[in-house]
Amino acid sequence: MKKAVRPIFILATIVLMVIPVAGCIIVGSPTNTGAPAATLSNVNTATAVSSDGLPLSVASIFLASTPNIYVAATVSDAPEDTLVTAQWVLVKDSTGNLLNQVLYNDSSTVTGTRNISFSHASPAGGWQSGQYAISLQLNGKEVTTAQFTVQSVQNANVPAPTISYFKALPDTIDTGQSVTLSWSITDATNITISGVGNVAGQGNTIVTPVNSTEYTLKATNNIGTTAATVNIYVTSYISDKPDLVITDFHVEGDKAIYTIKNIGGVTAKQSTTFLYIQGYNKASSLVDVLPSGSERTLAFPNYQWTYGTTRNYTLPISICADGLKAIGEYNKDNNCMQINW
Repeated sequence: MKKAVRPIFILATIVLMVIPVAGCIIVGSPTNTGAPAATLSNVNTATAVSSDGLPLSVASIFLASTPNIYVAATVSDAPEDTLVTAQWVLVKDSTGNLLNQVLYNDSSTVTGTRNISFSHASPAGGWQSGQYAISLQLNGKEVTTAQFTVQSVQNANVPAPTISYFKALPDTIDTGQSVTLSWSITDATNITISGVGNVAGQGNTIVTPVNSTEYTLKATNNIGTTAATVNIYVTSYISDKPDLVITDFHVEGDKAIYTIKNIGGVTAKQSTTFLYIQGYNKASSLVDVLPSGSERTLAFPNYQWTYGTTRNYTLPISICADGLKAIGEYNKDNNCMQINW
């Protein structure tokens, strides 16, 4: 009897030795590295995106005549070369018939945290009325779905744009001081503010008007345009120093042109103005001596404007007086005009 028991004891010992080894293989598996997984957030459909990939004029209902439809999202903590895909599907037609027709497949690789967008132009004859879905995937695994509806122009129940508010705080300032414009708009495909440019449906921006100014906000869709205005009243001051500000920027052909004014109480010596596009210094312009109260319109020499006059994205631009900080001014915080061109 004793001889029969001995082999069983040996077998049990072998099993006990194998189990811890197998356990070590599982714990050391490369699929459990503890690295953060990529995520998608801020998913929206829109009629445009900004230069940094943020959605402008967010909407979930589009007219068949909409020129372009975008889907935009923020990718966070993406390992190197993470594959982001977007599959566009026409789910149902306007009568409710189930189609599930795949229209487009888009893809892009990303690393880290960044904004990403995909878009498609209106097909010939316009978008088909119905219900759509965009499946967004990370490395082949569906993460979320964006849904939107397309309506014919004749049957559209999209209302005209609504401006919830458009205000300026404060509305009375001294020359050289700044004002915050803020707004909120719904059901618009394009929104502009005079002197500022294209803006998103909700936000704020800082302006520094040199003279009393009326700012006009226009919100547009295929139904029509809704507008609102705010007035900012600027009082003057007399200082014992020069003070340079940019009062205008525009484009004529391939020339970038600006207006600079000395709102200070004494003459400003020679200075240099810089042009920044998307944060990069693109050009400079020499400004001769500028007496108090005088302004001058100049072009940036040796610089050719290549961005045209229209585009489907906004172009952030800064024009900064006294870019070399060579003048002891009354106010150094009002040298730059910032616009979305």
